[in-house]
Amino acid sequence: MMKHPPGCHRISGRTYFTLYAPDARKVRLLLFKHCNDEKQFQSLPMRAVSGGFWEYSDICSYAGKYYVFQIDDQALPVADPYARSVSTFNDFRQQAKAYIHESDFDWGNDKFVSPSDPRDLIIYESHVKDMTAHASAKVKNPGSYAGFAEKIAYLKELGINAVELLPVQHFANYEPPYAEAVNNVKNTWNPYAYNHWGYMTAYFFAPVNFYSLAGTREKGKWSDPRGKEIEELKSLVKALHKEGISVIMDAVFNHISQYNLNPLRVLAEDHYIDPYANASGCGNDIRSESPVSRRLIIDSTRYWMEEFHIDGLRLDLAGILDDDTLSAIRNTAQAVNPHAILVGEPWGKRYFPQRMSELGFGIWNDVYRNGVKGENPHDRKGFIFGEWDHHLNKNNFTKLLTGSLQKDGGLVSDSRYTINYIAAHDGYTLGDFIRIATRNKGKTVITDHSEHVKLKAEEMAIHKLAAFTLAVSQGVMMLHAGQEFARSKVISETDGVPDSQIGELDHDSYAKDNETNYLNFNDKELNAELFDYYSKLIALRKLFPELRAADRKQITALYAKGNDFALGYISRSDTRTCAVLINASATKTATFNLDDVIWDVFVDATSASLEAKGEVSGAKIELQARTQYLLVKNHA
Repeated sequence: MMKHPPGCHRISGRTYFTLYAPDARKVRLLLFKHCNDEKQFQSLPMRAVSGGFWEYSDICSYAGKYYVFQIDDQALPVADPYARSVSTFNDFRQQAKAYIHESDFDWGNDKFVSPSDPRDLIIYESHVKDMTAHASAKVKNPGSYAGFAEKIAYLKELGINAVELLPVQHFANYEPPYAEAVNNVKNTWNPYAYNHWGYMTAYFFAPVNFYSLAGTREKGKWSDPRGKEIEELKSLVKALHKEGISVIMDAVFNHISQYNLNPLRVLAEDHYIDPYANASGCGNDIRSESPVSRRLIIDSTRYWMEEFHIDGLRLDLAGILDDDTLSAIRNTAQAVNPHAILVGEPWGKRYFPQRMSELGFGIWNDVYRNGVKGENPHDRKGFIFGEWDHHLNKNNFTKLLTGSLQKDGGLVSDSRYTINYIAAHDGYTLGDFIRIATRNKGKTVITDHSEHVKLKAEEMAIHKLAAFTLAVSQGVMMLHAGQEFARSKVISETDGVPDSQIGELDHDSYAKDNETNYLNFNDKELNAELFDYYSKLIALRKLFPELRAADRKQITALYAKGNDFALGYISRSDTRTCAVLINASATKTATFNLDDVIWDVFVDATSASLEAKGEVSGAKIELQARTQYLLVKNHA
């Protein structure tokens, strides 16, 4: 009978190694002194226990040693799927050894900083390396957990209070060599032969080892931080918490890599995954309904929250996971932190935003994204361009501003479950979407970066309209890193990579570990006016809960006559009334008639202020094309 949890654990003076390998006839535990040793210093037989599990125990601690499992007489052993630290060889097979690390990290008085109401969050979706790899980041430790911590001052300046980190669970980063047949696989899709974003989880309990100062992504080398990646990621979380910033981890539980030596495939493929299912678009979809898969997902959720003080999870392609597993994730997370932040993509195998919100998860609201921005910049532009995306009009667009509630024809039961966003890591950046939509059509090769990035007057007006719309929408606000300065992804040259699109704009940059993805903070100075607008809007959103968490009964939609793109809402509370007015038309003016009182102006088309910057009479308010207002009337 299995009495101990999977993985390697020190319990009551003994070390236990427990592995699920239901089809194995024999299993040996191989121990190594160094990650690149070809010969183990010990080979120990494991005993079969109930339910397909195998176990070995000893009074030795084995701290500082490496281990793998040899199944039957297979030539290639596998690392522990429950490994908490892995050292990996940098190629597409990603040979790995688990490292036994004893952490004595001092958390001090650190605690979760997730709010009781998720609508208080302003989420910043970012990538550990991209945030710090460019020289303009001016950090001592570029491309690392430690480097990310050096940019906390920037995050504070912007005003966000949560970061959503693209995957930090160790992932398969290399893909098979381009245009070469390897094991009946020929990589015809990725000339970079690399996965930069991280949506290929390899080890569900181990942090990415090459974001450590002691790790490396150099091909043909071992990345061997020996547990330092654990300490450095914990230090980053602690530093963010100290500044009141929540940490959300992008968790890819829905599939595994198709090419690396993934232990789930080697140990129990039919139990963990379905190698013939491809709802993820990446192959090897997880069998979440399988007891061992569900346990792994639940154990991983608990581990990251307890050991790394992660405030919550964003589930990639959550539609691939079954309802019972989703409920178990929620229950597990909330048992650790009652205010755990739980969000995800409500698609993948199924599109189920209503059901996902009923299960207690916030959803990435794609209807909001497409409605505000559009689905693509060529022939499906959205509201900010003075156009309607599919099935939207002036009468039902306001549901996106007032919380996307199901009773208004929206997706969620409560506005706390809508994650309002206009751009994310995939697709064009918002900056490039607007550039493509407003500039000359056709193939464009960028030769002058600064000239390209600097926003023209029309582009700045649309960006401010987008920023304002996002900031005054009921629900949870999310920004894509760099959105605040109109980030652009221009395809950068990489030595030895045959890319015919160098200099063009990228809409799917997952493979590029280069300046295509790295945030260029010089662009912040080029578009300082937009950064200031975002930072002030974020501060106002914090100041006025009427803009994010109002009772729907206290919200009244507004429409201007004769202009389909002039609309907004009034939100009332006991202390104040806020009026949100937007004219997204590119050509028409608009007139709104509010209560015939004097309103304080906090935001207009050019700037935002934390103090009233003027007054207007509510009897007749005229907005020029592409103009917006936030008006406030304090109650006596």
